[in-house]
Amino acid sequence: MAFIGNTNTTQAFTPAVDFFSGNASTTAFTLSRPVASVAQVQAVISNVPQDPGSAYTVSGSTITFTSAPPSGTNNIYVYYTSPITQVIAPGQGTVDTASLSASLAVPAAQLTGTQTLPRGTLPTGSVLQVVQATYTTATSTTSTSFVTTGLSTSITPSSSTSKILVLMNMGDVASQNSGAGVNAAGFTLYKNGSNLTSNLGAQISYNSISTSGLTIVGFSSAYLDSPATTSSTTYAVFFKTAGAVSTVTVFRDGTLGVITLMEIAA
Repeated sequence: MAFIGNTNTTQAFTPAVDFFSGNASTTAFTLSRPVASVAQVQAVISNVPQDPGSAYTVSGSTITFTSAPPSGTNNIYVYYTSPITQVIAPGQGTVDTASLSASLAVPAAQLTGTQTLPRGTLPTGSVLQVVQATYTTATSTTSTSFVTTGLSTSITPSSSTSKILVLMNMGDVASQNSGAGVNAAGFTLYKNGSNLTSNLGAQISYNSISTSGLTIVGFSSAYLDSPATTSSTTYAVFFKTAGAVSTVTVFRDGTLGVITLMEIAA
């Protein structure tokens, strides 16, 4: 009939006796079959049974006497008292976590960098992957509506419950105005073509004179998103003019813009 697990193995014990000749100097002799312990053999020297607890030891197919047996022809014999113990490997996929020792550790040599660690073993807040993109092309706008800065990148979450932490730095941001008033450059974050943050933040300064002026400062920000998907998701930084500003330029003079996406375990 059918069965589950490893193929059944029929075992039968075949009695056997090994004979050896002592020479008063040799202590180790080779057995005809391997054994696991002294309980599986009985050694006799010159017709005197030996104490398995002190007179000899066994290791695989070798029996070693504490003292060298005296000289004689076939004056040593070893007979087997039980069959060889069979080690049966469990079937693939049949060992669950309850069967493993709590102290089980994977040797470092087995972690070659190609294995995938189970996501469930990582605590909440762990960084699962990081994606980064840079941009250095100076980009300007005179629009009061959000337009792209050119800085964007995509990430594919490994789980729909993951969070995505977005970090961005816009390099040097230059705001040009035509007179007195507030200099402002507005920034927001788009996800897959839609405005995600409405108005993420602004770089603001004030020009108190009536003539035109140029303000150069930096802008950086962060946002934690919950995309609830395992599909590729694109994040992009958009900007616009605000206040008395007529023109805003990001990555002025080729300064480095950076966007970093980090998948965070929920």
